[in-house]
Amino acid sequence: MCAPVVLGIGIAAMAASGGVAAYGQYQAGKSQDKYYKYLADQNEREAEAAQKTAEQQTTIAQNEAAQRAKELKGDVSRVKGAQRAAMAAMGIYGVTAEDILTDTTNRAKLDEANIRYNADISSWAAKKEAAEKGWALRNQATLYRFAGKSARQAAAINMTSTLLGTASSIALMGAGGLGGGSKGSTITGGKGGQTIQTQQFGTTWSPYKLG
Repeated sequence: MCAPVVLGIGIAAMAASGGVAAYGQYQAGKSQDKYYKYLADQNEREAEAAQKTAEQQTTIAQNEAAQRAKELKGDVSRVKGAQRAAMAAMGIYGVTAEDILTDTTNRAKLDEANIRYNADISSWAAKKEAAEKGWALRNQATLYRFAGKSARQAAAINMTSTLLGTASSIALMGAGGLGGGSKGSTITGGKGGQTIQTQQFGTTWSPYKLG
């Protein structure tokens, strides 16, 4: 097989190999970017779910507090009714009776305030936990998106480097194969290949031994 044909086959093979490698690097970067975007989306969904859960917990706590306060008022009314009956039976009237009933009312108000306070604390804790969890998840999502973007950029750089390297190798092979077409070039044959020396590209080894 004549030298130009062998050279052409070698160049074609090298170009194909470089193209496949570059495409593989591009696809790898694209896949990594897609994976990181998936993780970021998942974190953002978890952050939204945490917020909704906190809102539901707050609603439940406030509703339970309102129901307990309502029940407390009913209990107080019954207690005050029983107190009036008992004081009437014992002949207790006037300021003393009113003081006892007022004390019962005030105690009930304190209990109601305590119920509301506990509900507010529970709501605040749920919202605070959701906010902290949401911040952490969204922050991680941002990092995932950045990592995906970086992976894609790195793949683009690697792909470009591979294509440039392949182009350089093809140019070197073409220069060596043309012999006199490259000033000051020498070709030294060897087993299984040859060493190519040119003033423009320096020394390289080619697996294709030209005749």
